[in-house]
Amino acid sequence: MPFELDPFQVEAIQKLGTHHGVLVAAPTSSGKTVVADYAIFEALEDGAKAIYTTPLKALSNQKFRDLKRRYGEGWVGLVTGEHTINELAPVVVMTTEILRNLIYEDPQRLREVRYVVLDEVHYIDDYPRGAVWEEIMIQAPPTIKFVGLSATISNYQQVADWMASHRGEMGTVVVTERPVELKLWLAMENRLHTLFDERGQINRKTWNTAAAEVAFDRRFPRHRGLESNSILKVIEELGRQQMTPAIYFIFSRRGCEEAMQRCAMRGMDLTTDEEKARIDEVIARRLGEVREADEARLYQSLLSKDQVRGGIATHHAGLLPFIKELVEELFQEGLIKTVFATETLALGIHMPARSVVISSFTKFDGRGFPTLTSGELTQLMGRAGRRGIDSVGNGVILKDPDVEVGVIYEAAMGEDMVVQSKFEPTYNMALNLLRHRSLEEAELLMDRSFGQFQRRQAVRLREKELALLEERLLDLTRMAATGVKRERCTPEEVQQYFLDEAQLRNLRNRMRRMKREHWRSGGRRGSETEPDLDTLQKQVSEIRVRHERSAVRRCPNLRNHRAQQGQVFGLREEIRGVREEIEAMTHGFAEHLRTIISILEEAGFLVGLRPTEKGMLASRVYGENGLLVTEAIWSGWFDDLDPAELCAVMVMLAAEDRGGGRRRGGDRDAYGPSRHRMPTHRIGSVHRSLRSLYFRFSELEEHYGEHTIRPLSRDYVEFAYGWAGGVPMTDLVLPAGVDFGDGIKAIRALYSTLRQLEWAIPEEAPLRSTVFQAMRAMERDLIRRV
Repeated sequence: MPFELDPFQVEAIQKLGTHHGVLVAAPTSSGKTVVADYAIFEALEDGAKAIYTTPLKALSNQKFRDLKRRYGEGWVGLVTGEHTINELAPVVVMTTEILRNLIYEDPQRLREVRYVVLDEVHYIDDYPRGAVWEEIMIQAPPTIKFVGLSATISNYQQVADWMASHRGEMGTVVVTERPVELKLWLAMENRLHTLFDERGQINRKTWNTAAAEVAFDRRFPRHRGLESNSILKVIEELGRQQMTPAIYFIFSRRGCEEAMQRCAMRGMDLTTDEEKARIDEVIARRLGEVREADEARLYQSLLSKDQVRGGIATHHAGLLPFIKELVEELFQEGLIKTVFATETLALGIHMPARSVVISSFTKFDGRGFPTLTSGELTQLMGRAGRRGIDSVGNGVILKDPDVEVGVIYEAAMGEDMVVQSKFEPTYNMALNLLRHRSLEEAELLMDRSFGQFQRRQAVRLREKELALLEERLLDLTRMAATGVKRERCTPEEVQQYFLDEAQLRNLRNRMRRMKREHWRSGGRRGSETEPDLDTLQKQVSEIRVRHERSAVRRCPNLRNHRAQQGQVFGLREEIRGVREEIEAMTHGFAEHLRTIISILEEAGFLVGLRPTEKGMLASRVYGENGLLVTEAIWSGWFDDLDPAELCAVMVMLAAEDRGGGRRRGGDRDAYGPSRHRMPTHRIGSVHRSLRSLYFRFSELEEHYGEHTIRPLSRDYVEFAYGWAGGVPMTDLVLPAGVDFGDGIKAIRALYSTLRQLEWAIPEEAPLRSTVFQAMRAMERDLIRRV
């Protein structure tokens, strides 16, 4: 190595030689990848192969470039949804989904692989990426050693134990200390106050200032909700205290763009003339590398050059990859002083800063605005402090008027994040498992998942709780029996008395409900299986006679009996709930798999627990809408489309509308009137057929309690049609509220789906030629460039 290794790196390398793999959990920028680099080096030295996986295509592309610079072009390959470059190289970088597909389709390709690196293992907490890791860990050949690289997580040992249960003894190396010290600040009225003092204790002055601000808001309610910090003033304060470059996290694209506009309106300029000249050079060089003239014009039209020259930029998923990569390069060189970014920047991209600012301590989660957890705070602050450059990294939290200071301290002092499995059986998983395995073998694989591993540990805890509840119930029953020995009523009579009382309430409620329905229906009789009012009245009379004659009714301790029976009923209900929970945790995945299989059988993808010809095609089409894609192909709906029309139709199935969210089941309000006409009559006809198919599958899923089929996308139909038709990028149009970066994401999803279909559809099928032509039509340099 050209530098001295840290102790944890030495320990991890040593354990790699003596164990069946190693899991390294360490903070961001601490040097975890050195362990992966050593594993790759060792494999190459011995003539073996290595695979480096990441959960994100952007990370795969970044790692491919890094490894290619180190080992040379012929030694490193890349396989993602869009790219297949030198796939038989000794070292191949790929997304986790590609490795999972390889295990299902071509496991022989893994015979010479010694190491598989799983980067960003804490993504096991993410759906659906985490479930893919679990499939890989369960089904990869036993000869492969795994190198897991993760951010610091508090349940690292649980993850390592699960990995060891499949791969053999795993070495664990954990680092909790950051490579660069982190100093936390609370911003109030545009001034920075330290959260902790020199001894690491709560800074009482900061606490009291924050508490006084809340008290002021409560005394004067009209001030509540007003921002106590100005974006411009905070940035100026960061500059004054030499705390730039800074990443300023704002949890929405719109917020990032508005912050950029506010800086532009005020003429904020953070760079020198020399830095501006250097920024111009980098922009000119990057634009000069773009092959297509219309693509270069598009970048020039979308790039906020004046703001970037002033050292200010944005970074979010709505930007084009070219602009994001340009911002990353300028930021890494210290030329951009402040970047307004969404939290996606905290996920793996190498972009460390001297400071990180969190604009709000609450974040929308789809339902409300909960406060940040300790794990989320740690993830966001991971970029603060550049190793080898900064002695201290700074984390600045802007005080929210509606967030108590104690909540902020609780998160800042809390433990690292705990990763929870998001594993769930899917249609594609079931089809691939049943291609070569029996149902029992498939259920055994479900049982080996990390999700089931965590559930088993949770079951053991719940069983202990159940034993305590049952013991309490037994004690309570004994106490009740002791109390009635001196009375005329027996324990059995007490129990029957209160059972009768509960049954009487239930029967009377049923009778009242039946009378209301009788009058509403005009006297028409209801269900033939339901008893009539006379039958219910007879039951009430019989129970009431027994209830009134009971000795318990005249017992002097009736009040005590009622209180004790209330406790007994409550405990019994709690015990029943815990038992049901244990049952669900023990057999949940197997039952879910059987539900998935029932849907596949009813839809004709499985017969006799084996994939049909249609099922075999579906097993090779990955993604949430794989069944819809397969059914449409099987029905011949795409056969008469030309390549551009096929692209317009396929993007409906491959992409997801911006801001549309996941609509539940067969909600027809999700569609409503069409927002625009389809580009051609044939596209419109297929769209109507696909809508009908979507509703049919949604209703089938609803019947079984599933909600996985994604609604058709309509935002990108014309965009994809124009793209495939060769329309210049500057002339392509997207709906209002949809960024160009979203359009490129949709095009990449479409291109990835077409690549799957080219491989999955038999060569003799006429559609395969159209798919191939559609792929070629999509392959502008923007899509093919790594």
